[in-house]
Amino acid sequence: MSQETYITRRPKSEVLSKYIAYYYFNKSDLEGYVKTFMFYPHYRNALTIYNNSEISFTDKGSTVLPKADKDFEIIYTGIHLQSRTGKILAPFDKIGVVFQALGINHFIDEPLSKIMPKSPKSDFNYFGNTFHEHLDNVYNTSDLDEKVTLLDAFFESQCHPFEEQRLLHAVTFMFKEEMSIFKISEALKISRKTLLRLFQKHLNCSPKDFSNLVKFRKAIEIYQESKPSLTDLAYLNDYYDQSDFIKHFKKVTGFNPKKFFCNLSHLGTEDTFWTLLKTK
Repeated sequence: MSQETYITRRPKSEVLSKYIAYYYFNKSDLEGYVKTFMFYPHYRNALTIYNNSEISFTDKGSTVLPKADKDFEIIYTGIHLQSRTGKILAPFDKIGVVFQALGINHFIDEPLSKIMPKSPKSDFNYFGNTFHEHLDNVYNTSDLDEKVTLLDAFFESQCHPFEEQRLLHAVTFMFKEEMSIFKISEALKISRKTLLRLFQKHLNCSPKDFSNLVKFRKAIEIYQESKPSLTDLAYLNDYYDQSDFIKHFKKVTGFNPKKFFCNLSHLGTEDTFWTLLKTK
């Protein structure tokens, strides 16, 4: 008997795929099963929905316990700069909505920093009862395609343009090429102070922090695809030298790169990478 299932699905909607990277469905009915793991910083943010569970947070992690009489627990997890630990006790039934870098901003009417100034945030209820009604339907079907269709329908109903073009262009620059913050502000014809304000207002982080997360995640992606030497990996990701590469990985993950990659587990078919920990 499998201890759990973890399945990823991309939106069917071409419009939504620009803003939502994927959904995931993680479930276990095995009484007494405990999963502990470490998850790592990302430039993406996510909504996580638990059914019949209760979550508690500490400064460095979270614990999820079964709670049969509790309806939906909706968690927002934004950009975080350090690794965090998680512990989940079964049974659990969990859905994730993983947004592209600026994706969530296409579904909210106010700046992210105003709606969710801290992360992670529990009891996220921005979308109100309408979302809960859709979630009832999502959880009432066991068909994954139908779940995706229902989630797509809800987010299509909430979708609208994000008008801050300067930030959209800045993020695009960071993905396409290695550019200093100074060069990006020059290209956009705005001051670095304005650029910082835009990132903090709509992403809750600085431009430098975001750039470092793009570099970190690019390194994981390249390593998974071709398994280059760590020296080559540092070079391919524009680190100053191997020492700079090792220092950055230790700061973000708590491990040196060699140990980090040896312990990394790939969940689903998208970019979910955790380190699974032994339960004490």
